[in-house]
Amino acid sequence: MANGVSCALFAGKNLIYGQKEGNVFKEGIGVIQATRTIDSAAQAGYITGSWTKGLNKLTKFAKGLLYPLIILSGIFNTIKSDDKVKTGAKQAGGISFMFTFEKIADKGLKKLEKKLLSLPKVQSDKKLAIGVYVLKGLCFAAASIGGYKTGNKVLGKIIDFLRGDIKSNKYKNINYEFSQDNSEQDIFEDIRAK
Repeated sequence: MANGVSCALFAGKNLIYGQKEGNVFKEGIGVIQATRTIDSAAQAGYITGSWTKGLNKLTKFAKGLLYPLIILSGIFNTIKSDDKVKTGAKQAGGISFMFTFEKIADKGLKKLEKKLLSLPKVQSDKKLAIGVYVLKGLCFAAASIGGYKTGNKVLGKIIDFLRGDIKSNKYKNINYEFSQDNSEQDIFEDIRAK
């Protein structure tokens, strides 16, 4: 079952930014995450009705569309950008880091959640159990958003660094030094000296 807290945060973020940027893929992500939020509430028993079974099936199908939509959103941002190389690299870095951070966070948070929910005090207090659920959702969302921002920034800096080196002709100097290599001549001079 999806965590309704993280899904709600992702839904809001993607719907807002999707509208601002005119990015239909982000809007699609927002709609799927909103559906997952409602479904998680239904699975937890907060929403009831016969329609929730159909919603659960729809949500499972829609979940498979999330990462393709995220990738399409990155492609869309790259196409509309003036600097396609840098934007493409930043988008690829952001998505890759986001996915990696999510996988690591998901594994660690599941273990932590299990430990916390097994504590007698948490088992006897429903508010504490809800707090654990909310904390898990917030931490997962932070890992996902943090991963995206980190990857985006790292790849942007790499592109800036490479462009800076090319502009300052550092690569040209390296090639020049290699072309002036006289190591074979030095070896023969040493042999003749003996």
